[in-house]
Amino acid sequence: MAVPSFPSATAADRKDWKHWIELLLIALALIVLWQVPWLGWLAYPFRLFGTFVHELSHGLAAIATGGEFRRFSVSTDLSGLAWSAGGIRVVVSSAGYIGSAIFGGVLIALHARWLSARVLLLGMAVVFGVLCLLFVRNLFGIASAGVLTAAMFLAGYRFSEYWRDGLLKVLALQLILDGYNSLFTVFALSRTGDTQTDAHAMAQLTWLPAPFWAVLWMLVSTGILFFVLRYAMGRRERPIDAPDLLP
Repeated sequence: MAVPSFPSATAADRKDWKHWIELLLIALALIVLWQVPWLGWLAYPFRLFGTFVHELSHGLAAIATGGEFRRFSVSTDLSGLAWSAGGIRVVVSSAGYIGSAIFGGVLIALHARWLSARVLLLGMAVVFGVLCLLFVRNLFGIASAGVLTAAMFLAGYRFSEYWRDGLLKVLALQLILDGYNSLFTVFALSRTGDTQTDAHAMAQLTWLPAPFWAVLWMLVSTGILFFVLRYAMGRRERPIDAPDLLP
């Protein structure tokens, strides 16, 4: 009598597990870097990139809802300010914190299903550089945007596939995790009222308390993260970098 056979894990399955273990280890490493003061500088460039994405999300939401994005600034302490006019203010005020989670999730999904790290890094460098050239209006913001743009372009152009993949994962997870970190900070501040935050701005617009908005944004970010991870988990074989066509 024939013994029934059961399918064994395929090479693609093993690569999937390796992929998600790497993401988990990177996430844990980033959280440790946040909590250890003398190691925080290692995560500084990635958190700075997250601040840029946060402020750009406010401005792009204003444009998307019929308003105007005038300018934004980024400071050395990782804070930022965006100036916009018009648009749907509820959407604009909410866009900053969930924007990081959306963008980080999109990076993970695109890399898992469609595009190589080289294409994504080079594309991000171009789009990021153009947006910052158009809208950044303070000296530190201009200088740091230039450094970040050059770093992403150099990584996409010169790094090996292994290091490009690693950098892209760090950028994506930092954006998602930084969104959570910012939201917890907003929730803590919203209970004291000592500092004006996006949650306070939403409270003034809607008469709903600031903690309500902080919790809502956390739930939305969680939903976005769950969706993109589930999408990526059902991926086909992730595209690898084609043989270098660039010199």
